[in-house]
Amino acid sequence: VCLLLTTFLIITSNMKLSFPTFLAAALVSCAHAVKPRVRMTPKSAGKAGKASAPAASGVSGALYTMTNQPENEILVYSRDVSHGQLTFSQSVSTNGSGSTIAGNSGPPTNIALPPIPAIDPLTSQSAILVAGNCLLNVNAGSDEVSTFKIIDSTEIQFAGVFGSGGLFPVSIAERDGLVYVLNAGGNGSIQGYTLSQFNCGLRSIGDPVVMDQGGGLSSDASTPFNPPFGVASPAQIGFIDDGHLLVTVKALGGGQNYPLPGVGGLVVFDIHPTTGMATYPTITEITGRPGSAPFSFDFDHEGRLLLVEVFGEGFQGDPSMGFTPAAGSGGLSVWEFDGKGTFTEVSMTSTTQFLTCWLEYIPQNHCVYTSNSGSLSAFNVDGGADELVDSTAATDLSGPLDLVASPDGNFLYVLSPDVFGIPGHTGQPQVVVYETSGDCHLTQVQAIEDGLETEEARRAAADGVLNGVLGIAVWGP
Repeated sequence: VCLLLTTFLIITSNMKLSFPTFLAAALVSCAHAVKPRVRMTPKSAGKAGKASAPAASGVSGALYTMTNQPENEILVYSRDVSHGQLTFSQSVSTNGSGSTIAGNSGPPTNIALPPIPAIDPLTSQSAILVAGNCLLNVNAGSDEVSTFKIIDSTEIQFAGVFGSGGLFPVSIAERDGLVYVLNAGGNGSIQGYTLSQFNCGLRSIGDPVVMDQGGGLSSDASTPFNPPFGVASPAQIGFIDDGHLLVTVKALGGGQNYPLPGVGGLVVFDIHPTTGMATYPTITEITGRPGSAPFSFDFDHEGRLLLVEVFGEGFQGDPSMGFTPAAGSGGLSVWEFDGKGTFTEVSMTSTTQFLTCWLEYIPQNHCVYTSNSGSLSAFNVDGGADELVDSTAATDLSGPLDLVASPDGNFLYVLSPDVFGIPGHTGQPQVVVYETSGDCHLTQVQAIEDGLETEEARRAAADGVLNGVLGIAVWGP
C-alpha cells in the first residue's frame, strides 16, 4: 500500500485525480495439504556469492528476512547483541512460493497499467515470526506457512510446510503456542493452529473463520479475487493482552469500498480459553477519515493500541469528481480497548511524512518508530498519547518497509528494498541497523547488503518474476 502510492502523492500535489487515474498512478509507484518437500538448502547468496565478514565480537542472536520469490527463501543473519551489527550466514528454502498483491503482477480489472516494480508485495506486517525456538513465515503464492527449528544464531532447519487455510497468507501471530494466520485473498480468513516447540510443527484448530471482504474494484464488486487488492486488504493479525485476537482491515468490504466510503476496521475475535478456536467478531469502524487505511499495530506498556494509518486524515472529495488526501501524510493513532471487543480512540498525530505503513514499539524507551515512504518517524507514548519527537528520525533509507527492535531495545533493524525504477534507486536491498536512545532518536550503525540479491539477479533467477523482499524478525537476547 505505502510505497505503491508514492507516485500518486507526487502526481496529486496541487491537483485532483479521478479514481481510475489515481489507481494507475498509485499502483505504479509504490491452503493446501502439506507438501512432501522437507529439505533445507543452505547456500551463499551474497553479492559476492559468499557470507559477509564477521561483525564485532559479542554474544550472538539472529535476524531473518525473506526473498518472497517464486522459490521463497529465508535469509539468516547472525546478530552481535552488544554492537547490533549483522553478518550474513545462509539462505534456506521455505519449500513454498512467494507472491505479490494485485497491481504489482497485473491489475484485477481492465484498468491499464504499465509494467511496475514490486515495491510492497503483501501490504502487511508480521509475515515472518519468531516463536520460542521456532521460525514461521508465510508463502503467499502457494497458500502455505513454513516452519523452521532455530538451531543457533547462524542456522535454521526446515521443519515443515502447512496449508494456511485460505488464500494469500500475509501475517502471523503467536502466543503461548497458539498460532493464527491471516489470509488476505478472496473474502479473507483466519486459521488457528497449535505450535510444537519440540519439532516446530503446526496442527490446525477447527475450520477457518471467513471474513467478508467482498470483491475487488468497483467494476468487480461482487466477486472476491486473489491476489487481493492491496490498498483495501487485511493487513496484520496479532493478540491483544487479554487474549483476544485483532485484525486490521484497510477498507471493510473490499476494494470496491476504497477510497470512498473507505471505512477501515479493527476486527476483534474472541478466542476460546480451552480450545483456542476463534469466533467472528466485533468490529470497530474507523470513521471520520475515509480511506485512512489502518495498517500495522502494536501495544504499548499500558496495553493501548498503537495503530498506523497510511493517510492519517483520510480523503476528501468524490471519486467521480476527483479527490485528494486531506493531508497527504500518515498518522499514528492511540486506542483504548474495553476488554469486550470495542476500541475507543484517544488521539491521532500526523507523522508529517508520506505513506506511513509499518511501526515498532520499544517498551524500554516508550518510543514508537514508523516507516514512511523514505524515512522513519519517532514518537514518544509515555504520556498516554502520541507525541511526535522527530518526523525524520532517519532519512538514509530507500523505501523502508518492515522494522523490528532487538529484544533489549538497544537496536532497530529496518528492511530497505531500494526498488529500481524510483529515481535514485538501484535495486539493491539492505537491512539498515540503528542504535536507539532514551529520547527516541536514532544513530545508524550499519547498512548490510550481503545475502540480498539485486532486483536484476532475482529476476534472472526466476524467469523475469520479481515479487519483492519483505518481512523481518529477530531471535535471541
